[in-house]
Amino acid sequence: MVMHSYLLIATTVLAATAACAAAAPQSLVPGFDASRAVFGQTGDMDLEDTAGSVQMTDFAVRSFLCRPVRPVEGVYVLPEAGYRFTNLETSGRTGPLQDEDLHALHLGLYLLGMPEGSPWVYGAWTQVEMATDFQEINSDDFTFDLAGGVGYRFSDTFTFGVGAAATNLNGDASFYPGIGFDWVASEKLRIGFYGPTGVAAYSFNDDWLFSLRFDFSGGVWNITDNNNTSRSIDLGGGRLGLYANRRLTENLWLTAGAGLTIANELRYTTASGDALFTSDLDTTPFGMISLRMKVW
Repeated sequence: MVMHSYLLIATTVLAATAACAAAAPQSLVPGFDASRAVFGQTGDMDLEDTAGSVQMTDFAVRSFLCRPVRPVEGVYVLPEAGYRFTNLETSGRTGPLQDEDLHALHLGLYLLGMPEGSPWVYGAWTQVEMATDFQEINSDDFTFDLAGGVGYRFSDTFTFGVGAAATNLNGDASFYPGIGFDWVASEKLRIGFYGPTGVAAYSFNDDWLFSLRFDFSGGVWNITDNNNTSRSIDLGGGRLGLYANRRLTENLWLTAGAGLTIANELRYTTASGDALFTSDLDTTPFGMISLRMKVW
């Protein structure tokens, strides 16, 4: 399962299990910032079977395009857009993989349902993304994805949900399930498992928040190689880190974190997904810093 699919599941289950938290100004639930900008850097990730390594630097911005729109009572619609730049810097023997500047632009739409007086919540999400090196744009650069989930609020402090995602509907489609929960353990502590994203967040006071978090990272991009042939780079893995969050203004937060990449894998494939080169990548340190606007 590639990183991209993991994120789809996490986003959808999050929407189903914590939809009611999306509009909360100081929600500890990840993923529902109104806007955010993130810069990240990994160390050299050594390839398992060759004397080579890959280093990744990325910068991403994403934002909801407006406040939640309520077409009918209990239903909210949120359009979203984002851009991510990723630089892969190779060293030594990395097979066909070379230094690459990669780009991903997406437009997405959330549908969140919270029927009044009902413990059920539900969510749906769809996205179109262009992930490319911009050397040559064709249909292989675009993907269409769809996901949905449903959750049940057992109490004001605990919600459990299930979801599923269908990825790359215009190509080699894949389908994945996911589960999640959201538990407000106390006024200061919130713990959640949102698909493959796990978070334990502690609010020290109104201006400081600390968290231990695991996320999947990486991406899938279509590129054009030196022979003018369409190829795909699939870089997946996880990041386990500690994060400190500081409030700068009422709704603007600064976040900094560091940790280790885990279970990294590199796949270089044909456009149809046939593997040309694969390798596990060693664990390495990473760091990140971001600005997050909780609400408008």
